[in-house]
Amino acid sequence: MIRPTLSLRRPLALASAVLVGLGALLATASPALAGNSSPSPTAAGADTACVKAADARYEHTFDGPAGKATIKLTNGPLCAGETQYFALVSYVAPSAKFSTPQYLFDKSIKRFTAPENGELAVGELSFEVQVPSCFTQVDFVSGQDLIDPITDTGARYGDRKVAAYNGGAGTCVAKPEVELLPDCQGNVQLKLINRQGNAAATFMVTGSEGYTETVEVPMRTVKTLNIDAAHAKDIVATVDQKEVFRGGWTKPDDCQVPEVGEPETGYQSTCTELLFKIVNPENGTAVTATFTPSTGAAKTVTVKPGENTVVTFPASPGLTVKVTGDLASDGSIAWEKPADCATPAPGGGAGGPGGAGGPALPVTGAAAGGIAAGAAVLLALGGVLFFLARRRRIRFTA
Repeated sequence: MIRPTLSLRRPLALASAVLVGLGALLATASPALAGNSSPSPTAAGADTACVKAADARYEHTFDGPAGKATIKLTNGPLCAGETQYFALVSYVAPSAKFSTPQYLFDKSIKRFTAPENGELAVGELSFEVQVPSCFTQVDFVSGQDLIDPITDTGARYGDRKVAAYNGGAGTCVAKPEVELLPDCQGNVQLKLINRQGNAAATFMVTGSEGYTETVEVPMRTVKTLNIDAAHAKDIVATVDQKEVFRGGWTKPDDCQVPEVGEPETGYQSTCTELLFKIVNPENGTAVTATFTPSTGAAKTVTVKPGENTVVTFPASPGLTVKVTGDLASDGSIAWEKPADCATPAPGGGAGGPGGAGGPALPVTGAAAGGIAAGAAVLLALGGVLFFLARRRRIRFTA
């Protein structure tokens, strides 16, 4: 019996069919993060198929130590109204293997979305974050909700995680700094700085009169502590029982000196007194002056801002008063008897018709009216004399 020569065509065809079938089966069973290379961007509105976010397939690259990742949408674009977020996030960690707690150090969040009319569909996203120079974990995850901090009993990324890296070297530490900013009223702003640290810093701040405050400053963060003038004279800040700052309020160079009002002063001679008046404005400063008469005891007064004070001495021939202190006169100020002062009746003040040494009778009737008119004239003249006296200001030495 003659057997036909064997041919390789049927086995090769059969093998090809099997491979094609396996390829189709793998394409159907593969997870969404595996797939073919990304298609070229396609203009929105073109007659191309789109996919829902749940059916999208991706492929990615990941370099944890460098803090870099990329991801491609391989069967897009997404259909209108569909969105898919991805995030690359770095943490500071207590060791080079997975351990807790971990605190977020840097993040990058981006998304795939359906293209608008006329726009090109984006097929690839690139991510980059800073990685701390100490023990770290870097996670590449789907979604935009990040966990901070990662704790022993807290949430996990679970099946959201695309890729992860644990490594680095050295314990993460805080690098605390303090900056003091004084104002012109004695208050201070204390800047508690932890920009360069790889861990949170707990500042213990003490000040004058028993002031104490504890402030937690996360890494790469600055917080401000306002301290009033009563507590700002002696400030000490410590972190982990190590002193990082000591100081207190000092007057800034650019503070403007407030305008200080000057007191108004004047003096007046009346028929019975030599009087001095001091009017200190609200924006003035307290002034102290001593009035020393030629006869009798000296008088010292202090006039606070917003107060008025009158100092008097009984009139007598030859009376003079010297003013010294914050207010001063150029010389002694003499009592001058006004010309309209009443003159005692002849007879040494006998008192009139009542007889020598007896009490004077009250004046009534027409005489009383004349006296009243004369009194009015005297009051008017007294006002003029006081006005003129006020124009002769007392010199200030304050």
